[in-house]
Amino acid sequence: MMTKRHAMLVLVVVLAAVILLPGCGEKVTPEQRLEQYRYNHEIFPVAAKTLYDAEGQPTLLVDLQVANQGGEALEHLTVLVQVFGPGGEEKASQRVTLDLSGVQPGIGARVSALLPGIELLDDDEVTVELETGLSPEDLRGLPEYAAVSEVS
Repeated sequence: MMTKRHAMLVLVVVLAAVILLPGCGEKVTPEQRLEQYRYNHEIFPVAAKTLYDAEGQPTLLVDLQVANQGGEALEHLTVLVQVFGPGGEEKASQRVTLDLSGVQPGIGARVSALLPGIELLDDDEVTVELETGLSPEDLRGLPEYAAVSEVS
């Protein structure tokens, strides 16, 4: 009789552990979740040109192909756009937030980034980067953080 009671007690303890242990794991912070969602995106610059307004002020237009390889959609995605001169010197570096509303995971989309005040010359090169290793403070400052921080 003692062995049956002992076996039942062991079974109850094991079941309780199976139910409770997953909740005891390390919690994923909103910053870690945002990092993962951001890194699920692939970005490919397609074209870049300078547009001028009526006063002759330049705005750099960069067309990008964006693909979300993950399972979670982001409404916004912030990227770093850099312009380098023919000698490799950095002429401009600016974060730009892309509007990804309506872009579903697994489907690519063409989006544009506008950088007012930046002029692209013939020999300049444009790069677009999804920054990695951002600090938690930097991640909290990105527009896409608001949607991820509301998820518990």
